[in-house]
Amino acid sequence: MGSPLLSSTSEACELTASRFEPRLMRPEARERCRRVIFLDFDGVLHPPSAIEGARPPLTPSQIRTGWPGTFLHLPILKALLQGYADVGVVVSSAWRMFLDDEQIGELLTPISAWYVGTTGCEYLGRDIAIQKWLQVNCIQDFVVLDDMKEYFPGAWSTLILCEAKFGIAKPSVQEKLQAWLCRA
Repeated sequence: MGSPLLSSTSEACELTASRFEPRLMRPEARERCRRVIFLDFDGVLHPPSAIEGARPPLTPSQIRTGWPGTFLHLPILKALLQGYADVGVVVSSAWRMFLDDEQIGELLTPISAWYVGTTGCEYLGRDIAIQKWLQVNCIQDFVVLDDMKEYFPGAWSTLILCEAKFGIAKPSVQEKLQAWLCRA
């Protein structure tokens, strides 16, 4: 299913090449993904203290070695995603400003089957970057996992708000995500 906003592959390539535009899903992900989880890292996959003292630019290897507490809760997300091939994970975290899609993919290896990229729009707020990504990719069923309510002004009924200290490890967050996953 093609995007009505793009009339050719070359336009799609131009769109995905810009750091300032929303990313278009790869064709294979586009066919598979009907629903999307927008994922923040700090406060969701690990407590913010896990990355304390880090200063970009850093490589994925430097992050894993220097800050071993990062991505602590990634196995929980992987377990929740099992059996849901129609779901894609799109990174909305500020990390998208410092690492490219491939580097982020390296950090998310355990969930590589679901990872479809970042929102792009590196210099826009998360809410606007997500809205633009949804529009370009024609996805209507989504949730946002984040610990920062203030990044989502107005009514965001799809926001699953995490307590930064616990992130996705908190059972109530897992229950909300599981309820969304089971809806399909």
